[in-house]
Amino acid sequence: MIKKGNKGLMISAVCKVVALATFFTLSSWGLASPPPQGDADVEAQSVTTAKSPAQAGTNTPAGQVSEDVAQMNALHQGASQANLAKPTALGNKGGATPETENLPLDKQSLLEWRKKQLGQPEFRGAWITRFEWTDQNPATVRQKIIHLMDAAKAAGLNAVVFQVRADCTTLYPSNLEPWSHMLGGRDPGFDPVKLAIDEAHKRGLEFHAYINACPASERREGPLPGSKSIWFTHCTLQSNPCWLVYQGGKPAEFQEYWWLNPNLPEVQTYLRTVVVDFASRYEVDGIHFDRIRFPGPKVSDDPWSKARFAADGNPQGLGYDRWQCDNITRMLTDIYGAVTAIKPNIKFSAAVWGIYDKTKLPKGNDKRSGYSWTSSGLQDYHQDSIEWTRRGCMDALIPMIYWDMGGNKPDYDELVANFVKLAGNGRHIYGGQKVFDDVEMLRQAVATRLVGGQGTCPFTLGTIEKKGLIPFYRSAIFPDDVPTPPMPWKRNPTKGTILVWVKDPAGAPVLDAHVQVQGRSEVWLSSADGFCAIIDAAPGQNLLTARKPSTGAQAQPISVQVVPGKAATAVLTLGANTAR
Repeated sequence: MIKKGNKGLMISAVCKVVALATFFTLSSWGLASPPPQGDADVEAQSVTTAKSPAQAGTNTPAGQVSEDVAQMNALHQGASQANLAKPTALGNKGGATPETENLPLDKQSLLEWRKKQLGQPEFRGAWITRFEWTDQNPATVRQKIIHLMDAAKAAGLNAVVFQVRADCTTLYPSNLEPWSHMLGGRDPGFDPVKLAIDEAHKRGLEFHAYINACPASERREGPLPGSKSIWFTHCTLQSNPCWLVYQGGKPAEFQEYWWLNPNLPEVQTYLRTVVVDFASRYEVDGIHFDRIRFPGPKVSDDPWSKARFAADGNPQGLGYDRWQCDNITRMLTDIYGAVTAIKPNIKFSAAVWGIYDKTKLPKGNDKRSGYSWTSSGLQDYHQDSIEWTRRGCMDALIPMIYWDMGGNKPDYDELVANFVKLAGNGRHIYGGQKVFDDVEMLRQAVATRLVGGQGTCPFTLGTIEKKGLIPFYRSAIFPDDVPTPPMPWKRNPTKGTILVWVKDPAGAPVLDAHVQVQGRSEVWLSSADGFCAIIDAAPGQNLLTARKPSTGAQAQPISVQVVPGKAATAVLTLGANTAR
């Protein structure tokens, strides 16, 4: 976040007028805020939503979330301790996959299964949301952070996934974005994120900085008046382009957040700038994205997205839905390349929708056996998380599988297994979990390893503590100390990175230039600042070309030397080229 600078009275007054005008305009765009949509940073709802009896799927009424999402968001209402886990709806089995169907249901037998899995590297993390550590009182912030790190160590964790950014405000000092209202919109007098990093590392915990990517503002009225926010310049009706996601020809209704539109190169460049700034200043072990998606299936009918889709911004000729998925993937690729060029050991992960593609799961509306009635990341949120692993721009996925393993679908173990099966390049899958009772959490830990997952990440550490499960975690689930699992592609890389900038003869960045490597069919697109990253370049000489189809302008081919694990740079200028 940025430290808010002093502003003159006139500027402050203008900002307040703009903020009020924006508030009234936004209020007219959408009045109803639907319930949370199941991402990692939601505050769980205190409502009872059990898996319902088998029945045909029904349409979700307007303004409500689908049943599977309601289940994700509902707090577990049962006791923190149990004697038996719940069997599956069909067959009364211990799990829903061939690897887990014979799991026992009693605690003691599950403990024996778990003992066989100990001693091996495993991701043992937990989400820590902003709701768990922020406060208007700086002293309380310090106390909460230290307490949470003590709790993480006491539970036997080896990593924390700690939220540092909720929207286009931040929870750390920044020259790019203002302080979050959750810290009073002002500098607390110290850097809370640096404190959290130091306290985590002091206890031998990896620190993964948890960043909400696409939310513009979590406040219906927008950021605090007078703050130095992109909201007042890029998220108004006068903005051209307006950076907000559109629906029905206007900014989409407030859904927990106002959402940024990842179809726009300006948004992609801005988010990359924020992440690179953070990564360059903090010694973190990982960058973790949440809200890295669109808010729903039928969005982005804004004129700027449509124009780019019909022009140079769609080199593969994709359909509109797939093109929106591709924009997020391209943005992540550029972020990955830019960050790992300066800090190659940083691990990238993301909290992704717990059902990737329901068409690749058992079909049917009978909730005992099928998934056709559910939502899924690919179809409903334009989130192609598996493609991220195949492109190499994500090191680990943490699917938010906030369902148990018993009763009707969805089943935790079946969904972890599906992600493991589909993920590319050996990328890791860590099961994102809702906190159930002790037996269910033990069963899920066992099942995760049986189906090939490399660890777990419950939502959240504070919830584990509130349910009194920290001693059980340490005695039963994580009784030994192990490192996080190695990532061979980082330790012993076989590919290199090329950071590319495309410029016109006057030195201005070229947007949506088509960049290619000789011998490869892929097309990389230059963003609003002319940048793109090729993160899987083969060692040796790579011949690059660039062209702007709509104008016919081309750059002469240029050869770039690539070394595994290193980043080379190339500037492609229409009429002249430079490589180094």
